[in-house]
Amino acid sequence: MSPLPLLRLPFLPLQNIIQNWNIYEIYHFAKVSKRTKSVARAAVRKPLDISLTNIECFLIKTSFAGNSGIDHRGPETWLFELRDISKRDNTESDVYNENHVYHTLNLFSDNPLLLFLETLQLLFEVFDCSIHMVYWNSWNSEDMREVIDWMNGNDKLTRIETIQFNLNTNNQWALALFLETFQKKLGRLILYSEVSDIAPVNFSIEMERFSDFGSARWVNLPILMSMNTCKKLYLGVSLLSNQDLNVFLRSWKEGKSNSILETLRVFVPGQEDWKTVLNGLGAVVRHPTQVTRCYIEKVWFYGGVDIQRVDGTIGTVMWTHYLERDKHEKIPKNLFEAFEKTKQEWVGTDSDVVFEEKGNEIEVSDEEKVIKEYLPENCFDFTFVVWK
Repeated sequence: MSPLPLLRLPFLPLQNIIQNWNIYEIYHFAKVSKRTKSVARAAVRKPLDISLTNIECFLIKTSFAGNSGIDHRGPETWLFELRDISKRDNTESDVYNENHVYHTLNLFSDNPLLLFLETLQLLFEVFDCSIHMVYWNSWNSEDMREVIDWMNGNDKLTRIETIQFNLNTNNQWALALFLETFQKKLGRLILYSEVSDIAPVNFSIEMERFSDFGSARWVNLPILMSMNTCKKLYLGVSLLSNQDLNVFLRSWKEGKSNSILETLRVFVPGQEDWKTVLNGLGAVVRHPTQVTRCYIEKVWFYGGVDIQRVDGTIGTVMWTHYLERDKHEKIPKNLFEAFEKTKQEWVGTDSDVVFEEKGNEIEVSDEEKVIKEYLPENCFDFTFVVWK
């Protein structure tokens, strides 16, 4: 059978053929010439999700966005593994893992990083790409800089959804390098750190969320107050104190720092001292029967301690509050009694904190409820929510 002269076909039949190809087939076709690249770009309509990592080799993980996959195994995934040419004899060029619906295409070069960037560039020129995840775990600084330079220079890349770092004594510089050089928007930065001696960091990247799940304690007051471009912060176990929290809240109240902050959760070592934390803030302790507010979908806070910023924005410290999954739950009897007891303990103290009286918005139940908290040892939970 003679070969089918694809480029002699009218565009619509050719488009139909290309749209039934997999990612590798489109990639190989686009590499042939400028014309095939242009045809592939015009024919392909499906967005492409990309993840990047570098462990044993540079790896580009791709899948069509919105592809629900084959049965329960998830989306069909096409891997580009960019390896040194010395590995060619010991590596299969094309591998398929049926159990996990993974296809692997091994590409070889005497400069794997350059091939990695060229492959990324071609994918971005042909497909409507978005980078879903980057794992900065095993990169050296030179390679990392080159990849970040490529990201910064790619006009089609405006945002990366998630970045993850696993820091140890060998790469504790990596987070600072990324924050200093990356210039695009970021959805979420996830940090796992085994070391507390992280190089000085400057948070200037606009990001939706920063999450620290590491065992190391490294966040102090200057670092917290420098996170002015982060909306949601989960900081794990910190180096903060009760007095630090008071300084942070004063700065926020005066509009001097963390102006776009929406949520903060951090574990603070030692015993909580709310008189120190709330001192001089003009805070109002809302009665849990007076007010209920939705934090995220299906999470409702009853009560809390309101602080008003100079522009009128309200931020709430989650103390003396009750959390439920519905707006119309009754307050358990024991939690209501605990609030009243706390209020009485503050009567006559030298404090500008005001406690609300019981209201009629939310009823009190005759039942009691045990609230379990899962906290790191010798720490208390500080949660602060800003209402928009």
